[in-house]
Amino acid sequence: MQRGSDTLTAALDTTPSLPKLRITGAGVGITTGLWVLYTVLLSAVITQAEGAPFVGVLIGQSLESLIMALASLPIWWLVVREMDTMHWGWILAAHLVLAPLYTWGTVEAFIGTARLGAPEGTAETLVSRYPWLLVTHATLYIIQFAIYHLVRNVQRLRLKEQQATELLATAREQELAALKAQVNPHFLFNTLNSISATLKRDPEQAREMIAKLSGMMRYALDGSDRDHVPLRDEIDFTRRYLGLERHRFSDRLEASVAVDADEDALDTPVPPMVLQPLVENALRHGIAPSEEGGTVTVEVTAENDRLDVRVEDTGVGPGDEDPLSVSDDSTGLANTDTRLQHTYGPDATLHTAENDPTGFTVWFSIPREDTAGS
Repeated sequence: MQRGSDTLTAALDTTPSLPKLRITGAGVGITTGLWVLYTVLLSAVITQAEGAPFVGVLIGQSLESLIMALASLPIWWLVVREMDTMHWGWILAAHLVLAPLYTWGTVEAFIGTARLGAPEGTAETLVSRYPWLLVTHATLYIIQFAIYHLVRNVQRLRLKEQQATELLATAREQELAALKAQVNPHFLFNTLNSISATLKRDPEQAREMIAKLSGMMRYALDGSDRDHVPLRDEIDFTRRYLGLERHRFSDRLEASVAVDADEDALDTPVPPMVLQPLVENALRHGIAPSEEGGTVTVEVTAENDRLDVRVEDTGVGPGDEDPLSVSDDSTGLANTDTRLQHTYGPDATLHTAENDPTGFTVWFSIPREDTAGS
């Protein structure tokens, strides 16, 4: 069970990424309700403390709350869309800049609006309470965004606990599945038969095939002792794997591996043997059943802060059955999907699609090295 324990430890050391937030009717309703509640309660407090008419206080407080709420919108967009995955130090630094700007800007906007349309003397009263307004607006800023970051951190902790529980429950199953994927008997027997057939005709080529197979087996066995390997190693393994399979399929298979990513991106850690099941699925269930054969293409591209990995074939296609729902060892896609989500979170789930006119595509997206730990 040592392997399962190591996998669990790796999951605990990896910060999972949460799905991006979306604007919903319920969220807008709750936010509006909170602003209204704040406005009414504060108006009641001011009315009781100063003996002013409630309606007049409510109108002024509603205007103040509206200005703060509208000023909060662009900051919310920035926090949710850009700062959600940033390191906490950068988040703190950003708020130290945004909070004073928000506080000063909303207070000035409130006083300026009062000068334009409020009863005479209102603006002067607000200016005399300038420090109090600054404290109030700054407090509102701190409260709303502190609650947001607290909730997101709690969600991350819960997701991490859930992943750890799932990993602990399925560690042995994944260990067995990984070993079967690493040393696939069908691939091994087919490759040995290809080497045997090539030995008399082209001994040099047979020696090259044996060297490739030896390197692949060594990599697969070493991978069982590691939780992560650099993406470049997975790409090299895939090239050797496809090279041997081209000998077996002969002119029925065309294969290529295209990488559009810088060297630093290729250092991104991934679970070992994460590409092999995707390529094996393309060969075994796409190319092999096709009389004409077909093409298998592996593409790795870096875009912004993520790496996209795609395996595409022009074989017979998956038919009516969803490959991700298959629970046996015929594809390995379901196990790969589980490993990716346990490592990187739900944004790394496998995606599949049928090709036109024939074939199948499977792809996933993961954080690249310089953002994986943020």
